[in-house]
Amino acid sequence: MIGRMYYQKNAKNENEYRTIRLHFNPFCNKIVPQWSNFIVGVPPEGMKPLPPNLLGSLSRFQAHTPEFY
Repeated sequence: MIGRMYYQKNAKNENEYRTIRLHFNPFCNKIVPQWSNFIVGVPPEGMKPLPPNLLGSLSRFQAHTPEFY
C-alpha cells in the first residue's frame, strides 16, 4: 500500500479531483496520507479512486508506539 496513489473527486465541483499518496513515516512508524490540492481535470487513466474506508482503517489499525527512535 505504501507509495500507491489514489484520486478523490470534489463533492462541490464534479470537474475537480485531488490525489492522495500513501507514505510511510519512519519517525512515527505509520502510513500517513499526503493530500494534493484540488485541480480541474480528469484523473489519469489507470489511477484508482480512493476506497471509502481506507483512511479510517489506516488511522484505526496502526501500531501506536509511544517511543521515539
